[in-house]
Amino acid sequence: MSDRWIEVGDRVWARRLKELDQTLGLVVADECALVIDTGTTAEAGFAYATAIRELTNLPWQVAYTHDHFDHWFGTAAFGESAVWAVADGAHYVAFGDEQRKAWVAKYRLDGREEDARKMAASRLVPPNCRVQGAIGLNLGGRTVVLRQVGLAHSDNDMVVEVPDAGVLFAGDLLEQGAPPSYTAAYPIEWPQAVEFLLSWKPKVVVPGHGEPGDYWWARAQARDLAEVSRLCTEVAQGFLTEDEAAEHGPFGPDSMREAIARWKELTPPAPEPAPRPASAATPPPPVVVYEVFDYQVDMTR
Repeated sequence: MSDRWIEVGDRVWARRLKELDQTLGLVVADECALVIDTGTTAEAGFAYATAIRELTNLPWQVAYTHDHFDHWFGTAAFGESAVWAVADGAHYVAFGDEQRKAWVAKYRLDGREEDARKMAASRLVPPNCRVQGAIGLNLGGRTVVLRQVGLAHSDNDMVVEVPDAGVLFAGDLLEQGAPPSYTAAYPIEWPQAVEFLLSWKPKVVVPGHGEPGDYWWARAQARDLAEVSRLCTEVAQGFLTEDEAAEHGPFGPDSMREAIARWKELTPPAPEPAPRPASAATPPPPVVVYEVFDYQVDMTR
């Protein structure tokens, strides 16, 4: 598959990439454009910015759906602009540096020296505009909504709603063609967040990876996310074993085990019961007190 545009609404596009089967976004209004995520490296970001200039010459702003490297390491190619995100810049810089080191090492271990070079050379651009709650962003003749999600795929997910076109850019809250990643997720809260985001029934839902889908596709995946949450709960209650949950998870065994492992990581272990004192090891026999009542019942009344 080569990189390509899909028009998903009036002046709204999804950019499908071969790398990681990723899907980026673009919303164009009368005065400004909004770029949704920027790709894996500065070089990939430059290719994306060049493709955007085939569609519009308007100035742009950038929105990060969350802090995973493939969604924002390409921003250096976009120059000076407003960059919107839920987490603050300090978090992005610290976490981004950790991810870059890990992925450069992984690429070199896999013999992908050129990919390692591209990532190592990418300048990280942290967000400079913070989203808390929801913000209506006026792009000139069109308002988009940047909405903080809460705990879901990560602790800093953000979606972009384009109400007048009926389009929702969901980031990695939803994926098409591959199971969702639970590595840093919140398995119990995730489906509740998606159900809320779908409550306005968008006509088109653009995932962070894979082809765009419709509202009913998104609802089906929300139900699968809820099933993962339910299975995690039943493992916690002892109703199911981990093997049983993995066998019947909606996204396959590996994804279900990843969700269970993440749930365990987030759930503190139950405290050990306090040891009983030696004197209480054998409780004394109960003392039984009998009370005798002397009464008569007058049956003539």
